[in-house]
Amino acid sequence: MPLPEMPEVFDSLEAVVIARFGAGGALLYGNAGLLRVCADQGRAAWDLFSQPRLDALARVPPDARWVVHRGRLTLGDMHGGEMRTLTGTVFASDGEMLVVAGYDIDEFERSSVLMLELNSALDAAHRDLIRANRELARREAAIRELSLTDALTGVGNRRHLDENLAAECERARRYQQPLALIILDIDHFKRVNDGWGHEAGDQVLQEVGALLRACRRRSDTVARLGGEEFVVLMPGATALQAEQAAERLRQAVAGRAMGKLPGVTASLGVAVLAPGENGGSLLARADAALYRAKQGGRNRVVSAAADDRGGAAP
Repeated sequence: MPLPEMPEVFDSLEAVVIARFGAGGALLYGNAGLLRVCADQGRAAWDLFSQPRLDALARVPPDARWVVHRGRLTLGDMHGGEMRTLTGTVFASDGEMLVVAGYDIDEFERSSVLMLELNSALDAAHRDLIRANRELARREAAIRELSLTDALTGVGNRRHLDENLAAECERARRYQQPLALIILDIDHFKRVNDGWGHEAGDQVLQEVGALLRACRRRSDTVARLGGEEFVVLMPGATALQAEQAAERLRQAVAGRAMGKLPGVTASLGVAVLAPGENGGSLLARADAALYRAKQGGRNRVVSAAADDRGGAAP
């Protein structure tokens, strides 16, 4: 008795696989569910059934209802690749075979739960990764900040000054804006160390560093050049503005209590970036102005001339 023809109502079903095969495994009919599975697997429909195989079922004598298999059907490569499990019935009659099967609901539910768990774990891992990256970025920023900070005074170190001086000189040239630099040197600092000890000298350096941090503009760079010398880099400041800022700093140092010390003063040199000048030359001219301030009696501000050169006085 031949197997029944499948009505057109089954053609568009995707949750049910219906396939009719002729002699030699030729596909006589396949609905949308079968075609979707075949497209996913990229294999011929007959070869897609791996457990049990259809060629093995073709040798099984059918029962009174033409059934040769009832239960689970595995589609796909059992040794690797995508696999699907269906539950259904295989009929055989007159050299033809009819497969009617649907997706295994239990397995579908297990897969859905597994996918939800995997997605949840992935989201958690993604959040952990974001937090870890933020923490790493924070630590890297903190390490870089430490590498650019003078440990004793809390202002920038020489490396910090060199980086910012080069960058600000380039910015000033590009946008044709003024750039001023102030060098501050604590007067008679050697006498402080010799007379009051290095602990007192460190306290003076810390007090001056705190004063410079408090007086700086947001755009200014404050750094310790070395020993008792400090630098204030002032983007956008004119010569007059820098001189006024230097005078305020001089007065602030002279008026600041430095522990038990009877009085500490500072000398300051000021220079403004000239056309075609680099950061090293700007620093040297400010240093030459500082030298003149020391020679002129200390505790004063001197501005540099364009051709100034020289070194600091002790």
